Amino acid sequence: MPEPRRYPRRLIEVDLPIKKISAHARREKSIRHGHISTLHIWWARRPLAACRAVLCASLWPDPADEFCPHQFRELAAKILHDFAKVVRSDREILTLVNNHQAQWNRLLNSPLNPALDDDQVRMRSLLFDFIADFSNWDASFVPAFLDASRALTQAAHQALRGVQQGRPIVADPFAGGGAIPLEGLRVGAEAYATDLNPLSVALNKMVLQYVPRYGKALVAEVKRWGAWVEQEAFRELAEYYPVDSNEGTPIAYLWARTVVCEGPQCGAEVPLIKSLWLGRKPHNPWALAITPNLAEQRVDIGVVSGVKASQVGTGTVRRGAATCPICGYTTPADRVRRQLALRKGGANDARLICVVTVRPTGRGRYYRQPNAQDFRAVEAASAKLRILRQDDDFATLIPDEPTPEGGGQGAGRAFSQRNFGMDTFDTLFTERQLLSLATILSKIREAGRRIADEGDLPQGLAEAVQTALAFNLDKIADYGSSLASWSSPASQETVRGTFSRQAIQIVWDFAEAYPLASSSGGWSHSLAYMCGPLEEEAESHAFEGQVAQSSATAHPLPDDSIEALVTDPPYYDAIHYSDLSDFFIVWLKRSLGGTSLGSSFGKLSPKVEECVVDEVKGHDAAYFERTMREALSEGRRVVRPDGIGVVVFAHKSTKGWVTQLQAMIDAGWVVTGSWPIDTERQGRVRANASAALASSIHLVCRPRENPDGSVRMDDVGDWRSVLAELPARIHQWMPRLGREGIVGADAIFACLGPALEIFSRY
Repeated sequence: MPEPRRYPRRLIEVDLPIKKISAHARREKSIRHGHISTLHIWWARRPLAACRAVLCASLWPDPADEFCPHQFRELAAKILHDFAKVVRSDREILTLVNNHQAQWNRLLNSPLNPALDDDQVRMRSLLFDFIADFSNWDASFVPAFLDASRALTQAAHQALRGVQQGRPIVADPFAGGGAIPLEGLRVGAEAYATDLNPLSVALNKMVLQYVPRYGKALVAEVKRWGAWVEQEAFRELAEYYPVDSNEGTPIAYLWARTVVCEGPQCGAEVPLIKSLWLGRKPHNPWALAITPNLAEQRVDIGVVSGVKASQVGTGTVRRGAATCPICGYTTPADRVRRQLALRKGGANDARLICVVTVRPTGRGRYYRQPNAQDFRAVEAASAKLRILRQDDDFATLIPDEPTPEGGGQGAGRAFSQRNFGMDTFDTLFTERQLLSLATILSKIREAGRRIADEGDLPQGLAEAVQTALAFNLDKIADYGSSLASWSSPASQETVRGTFSRQAIQIVWDFAEAYPLASSSGGWSHSLAYMCGPLEEEAESHAFEGQVAQSSATAHPLPDDSIEALVTDPPYYDAIHYSDLSDFFIVWLKRSLGGTSLGSSFGKLSPKVEECVVDEVKGHDAAYFERTMREALSEGRRVVRPDGIGVVVFAHKSTKGWVTQLQAMIDAGWVVTGSWPIDTERQGRVRANASAALASSIHLVCRPRENPDGSVRMDDVGDWRSVLAELPARIHQWMPRLGREGIVGADAIFACLGPALEIFSRY
């Protein structure tokens, strides 16, 4: 039988206000300004609301637990009482704790007595109220919440460890976009972020080290040199993006790849257009009009406004097959792929079909047919690029690394670009896009040299600024590839980036954003969004985190050195981070040329050690389970014997869950709790197209220990004991899920946690 517990439960092992946390997490998905997601794309980034709540509940002991140190109860009572005083006097705080105002008022009138059992339970309730309100995005930078959370974290560390100073270490071996380590810093822990992926390392260095270290000075220099880069790049690129005679400014160019109709005796050029809609605002709809020109065997394309839905025709491509408007013949999908593959995707001989502009005197988007000036600009850009490519130094700025391999299942579906001849990264861009990106890149490198030469700035600030500018170029590349598209819904007429899905896939009719426009895909627009979180975070962090590039299977920290392992590992075969991140790495390593961070990048991201099911790489389910077990064993090694772990998982298949859970048990962890947190906003693209879970299951676990502190792996319980406990636990759990709004597939997978609580104990 399992050993008796010798440590106090953490709050997360007792309860969690998951309904309120889920509401804040869903809302956060629609927040952009000031959010770290606007620094750079990272796929499946954890909501900060969920990370913050889980970290607080993992680091703070339950004051009503029999093993809770009395020192924590005393300190927590004082901290909560001080917070209640702020609630009464601060209108902003009062708004944020509106649902719990009565509890805080009662605390002022009836202070907590840490020695009383009833007050210990009451203290637990107040801590959960605090966590629920602190998970609100609006509370992220409020001093009262920050001060109280950090004081509670410090109090817990002092009481549990018997020390007078220092901070608990929270490690995330799959740090990804940095949400968990960032929130670790926010709540007063020492964050240690590691990841195998160099893009992840760069992102974490920015939020955990550069921002806390340089603060507002970093923001000021990014703005100053960002404006300089734009000014210098505009001087060289303006002629390739001419302004209209009526002073209309182009913000996007819409293109259609083309194929030759293979119908009998036809041979017409067929533009591949999926939808004819340009904008669907009820008062100002725009669409393309396709007219077969039989006399000249040509497809004419016009732009019309004020149209009704019944007047807008259908596109020319469906499921990869192209229907000719001239003869009606449908060229099969395999022949379309073959034609485009021979032309490396067909981006550079695509047909310009529309130009989107904005005017200083009008609101909204204007759509027009391309004119001679537009075509001359495109030809001039292509000619300029051909000349510059003869210069060896400039040629190195163009990414020629191989794109991810497709084929088979999983990764094959996500990386179909190779079916169309896009075998190297430069083929994902038009020649004008490559010219623009390489020009901006050269200005970023020059800015880095100029900053370093100034000599009056803190050491390392030049690299931090250059990194931020390099991130901004990555955003320009995202909106400036031939895989970006035009979004036409009434709510938002704009360029949709390359990664609207977690894939690199062909787009038949693509949108080319003007990289120096003040709209989506433009340098200044992206820079403003990036500076938002830099400014916010610069004022809210008193500490720096630690960042290292490392495989999760070989963690750099020593044994028994951390308080909590909190991580969001890869989900079986769901997302292929290394292949996706290569799109940015090929630009990032060039932008950071001459810096220590830039020199740490290899040709592409590491693939051999990546923990993912991917038949293209030869990584099967057994490989995933073995690698995940090694990673979690390393996590078990670095966590203190009475420390805690939280592993987030949300795969939609039972096979994915079986391998993940088996890896956790084999690694020496025992599950002590599980909480489903709804982390996805409704209406997201992935939810509309798949059976992906809306809830992420947070599995709470403890190291399985022998009395001497060594890991216990060989306990065997009585299966009858498991079967006796399991039904009662599930029957207890299901009504709670119903009250929290967890239903359907999410409820089924949410039951795996409680089942594992029982099973893993034996």
